[in-house]
Amino acid sequence: MALPTHIDPRKLALQGYLLEGEVKSDSLTRLASSVSSICGSFEASVQFELDESRAKVARGTASVTVQAICQRCLDAVKVDLKADFAVQVIWSEDHLNRVASNYEPWLVEDRMANLSELLEDEILLALPAVNYHTMGSCTGDSFIQETESSDDEAVADSPFNILKQLKRK
Repeated sequence: MALPTHIDPRKLALQGYLLEGEVKSDSLTRLASSVSSICGSFEASVQFELDESRAKVARGTASVTVQAICQRCLDAVKVDLKADFAVQVIWSEDHLNRVASNYEPWLVEDRMANLSELLEDEILLALPAVNYHTMGSCTGDSFIQETESSDDEAVADSPFNILKQLKRK
């Protein structure tokens, strides 16, 4: 089931509503431009509720598999992304100081908010800074092994080793 794009988070929080489903990939333009491709469906689960201080909050998870470029071999690598989040709905920037420390602020100035944007923001924050294949399955692994062995040889031929020998004499 597809998640709605525009929602009223305050109303959903008052009702204690749970939204589960998929986000349409055509609405994920920023994620699509950050990776090679989006593989499979972008699934999310968001629980709207009032917390103990009666603040309107949304907690949930979002997950998707994307294809990115491996920084060792420059081939495609699949990356599983998962984001857990907890946000507090606020009406204006004046309310930023009222956001509890265990929540991130979600600024919703109008009655309706774009849920897809929130979920996309959270999954973009889960993107690793650098993408690699696992060790042993990357064609760039041979370069790393060569570099490590040449580093051992470089330590043996280090000018400081020569200084140690001179100091002993």
